[in-house]
Amino acid sequence: MDKSFAQRLLWVLWPSFLVAAVAELFLFAVFDPADLHLFGSPVQASRMTVYAAGFFLIWAATAAASALTVFLQRSPFEVNRCPVEPTERPPGCPKRAGGECDGGTCAPQARN
Repeated sequence: MDKSFAQRLLWVLWPSFLVAAVAELFLFAVFDPADLHLFGSPVQASRMTVYAAGFFLIWAATAAASALTVFLQRSPFEVNRCPVEPTERPPGCPKRAGGECDGGTCAPQARN
């Protein structure tokens, strides 16, 4: 696993876990799982099951929000980085090794 990916994954999962834990405390301090109704009928699950399901739903929602934040904060360099090695890039690519670029400056090519 790439170090950057693992780091970003932790940036998403750890804060969302903490927020889900606090939200779970506040949510079930106000609502009793035994009093919950789903589509008009009482929930037929144990309190522990409702607590666990609530926690994982809140964690998923906060993880999605954190993931969106991490995705949107990427730098222009990260967004525009070419994943292909310079020697494997197609002919005509301005970033190809030994291609048209000389010292990092590229002259526009004439089109026929």
